[in-house]
Amino acid sequence: WAKHRASLKAKFPEGWAPPHKLSRAAMDGLRALHAHDPDTFPTPVLAEKFRISPEAVRRILKSKWEPTKEQ
Repeated sequence: WAKHRASLKAKFPEGWAPPHKLSRAAMDGLRALHAHDPDTFPTPVLAEKFRISPEAVRRILKSKWEPTKEQ
């Protein structure tokens, strides 16, 4: 993970700020597709379908954060 972290620092020196952001519903759909059939919907396929970077897909799939009712 250290090599991956170093490569991300080189790619994004100012931090992660994706140019195209997905709605909460789109993120839930992305997670559902991957959970339903990870072999058919791997990270590169989802990135192409949702027109975001594979790194963004990886972060969405890894994230467990859910907004509270107030948010």
